[in-house]
Amino acid sequence: MVHRIEAVLFDMGGTLRSTKKRSKDERHKIVGEILRLLGSGADPADFSRLLSRRAIAYRRWARETMIELNEAELWTRWMLPDWPEAQVREHAIQLNRLWREATGERVVFPETAQVVLELFRRGYRLGLVSNTTSSIEAPEALKKLGLTSCFETMILSAVVGKRKPDPAILLEATNRMGIQPEKCAYIGDIPQRDVAAARKAGFSKTVLIRDPSRWGTRPIGDPWLEPDHHIGNLKELLDIFPARTPPQPALIYEASLSTMWVMKNFTSLGDFLESARRIGFAKIELNHQVNSAMLDGINLDHCPISSVHEPCPADISVETLKMRDWLISATDEECRREGVKSVQRSIDLAYQLGARAVVIHAGSVHPDRSLEDQLRNLYEARQDHSKEYGELKDLLIRKRKELAPPRLKAVKKSLAELLVYAEHYGLLLGLENRYHYLEFPSPNELGELLDLAGPDRLGFIYDVGHAQALSRLGFFPHEEWLKRFAPRIIGTHLHDVIGIQDHLAPGLGEVDFDLIAAYLPEEAFRTCEFLGSNTSEQVKNGLKFLQEHGCIKCKET
Repeated sequence: MVHRIEAVLFDMGGTLRSTKKRSKDERHKIVGEILRLLGSGADPADFSRLLSRRAIAYRRWARETMIELNEAELWTRWMLPDWPEAQVREHAIQLNRLWREATGERVVFPETAQVVLELFRRGYRLGLVSNTTSSIEAPEALKKLGLTSCFETMILSAVVGKRKPDPAILLEATNRMGIQPEKCAYIGDIPQRDVAAARKAGFSKTVLIRDPSRWGTRPIGDPWLEPDHHIGNLKELLDIFPARTPPQPALIYEASLSTMWVMKNFTSLGDFLESARRIGFAKIELNHQVNSAMLDGINLDHCPISSVHEPCPADISVETLKMRDWLISATDEECRREGVKSVQRSIDLAYQLGARAVVIHAGSVHPDRSLEDQLRNLYEARQDHSKEYGELKDLLIRKRKELAPPRLKAVKKSLAELLVYAEHYGLLLGLENRYHYLEFPSPNELGELLDLAGPDRLGFIYDVGHAQALSRLGFFPHEEWLKRFAPRIIGTHLHDVIGIQDHLAPGLGEVDFDLIAAYLPEEAFRTCEFLGSNTSEQVKNGLKFLQEHGCIKCKET
């Protein structure tokens, strides 16, 4: 029985998944794709043999030096040194992906997801440390299983440049996790690599998966390389690692984490709530992807909810509401009433959970986004200074001006009804600035809408990424939202942006968070609204980044 262990770190290949060898025909077919990518008419069988010889030579060098190259260096220096460097470097990740597919099919063990989730739920901190020539393969495999956010860190040799048995790669993981090596166990499948690295790093426990087809029953020979436990199946880890007291975060951040992050990262809302707590979030914002089924059986009594983002519960999805025009901006009275009812359900939920505010989308000027999609495609193609871009932008501005008045009138009518409904519960309503240009409100429209009620009843939800994206497209200057409406900000959605791609963890993009910190009211709640593609490590680093730049505060536990 293990009681001192707080963290369990895993190897990948041979530990969480196996490799099934390809047939010659399969291998040559995939190598043919490599040749097509290179624009070569070489024979796939000959080229496969050439790549095999070079891969063997590289592996020998990597084992001797305990150095791992990234894909670009591997393919320009070892695999295709006689090809144009620029071409190889440009396609290195894809070349490496195809070659690894040619050499074998990677198959995750059927018990992997169950065991990883159970260890997480038993209170263990998890990490991944793997020797691999791929920077993308392991993260993609874990993402497909919805396990990415169970791992606090993923250390891949192709990324950090070190490989086991060098203990530095394991110590890199413990350093990022902020944990002492003696409180860690490592799970691997090769004694000379995995047990050796863990022993050198000072890990308390090693567990070795013994695959009879690879190792048989022969003894290891060197007592120093003998693991603490031998297992034949990952499920046996559950006999070795009993439930423990869940880890406590070193810092509590005065911020909420939106349930946006739960999608594709967790199999249940409960696991998301536990992960958010471990990272250090003080509260949660329930967003418009959470439905009643996700909430069923979840005890939220001890989980402070800062806000509810309508429509939540999303038993009628956002997409369905938009398709039917069941929005508070609808000019059809029946549709408008359905939009109001949707927000009222969110108000009801917020009251039941003790939330302070409800985040509201004010609807759209027109549902057709085809023109804006064209504009965004031009921006992504770096054609934002072209004549076509300018003409398209002007057309959108004219269209918005023409179509907005009757639908803005509907928004005002809907808000008047919702303000009366929310006042009964003592809840704040917050209007969010939106990502799409044809959605309400513009800055001028926001001013009109905020005039409907005082700041104790109606406020502004300032979304950093939305403001940044529309500013980049040339519509509303980002800082205009802050200069005009900072006193009415009751909450903010914090996330980073690259170009017009938003919902990234802060520190990964281009947003000036020092500027934002100068405007945010002290009492406004802070919500981190991150896509599920952000890893646990990126989320944690993003919190620290926001604290360092004055956007949020924290306290020691």
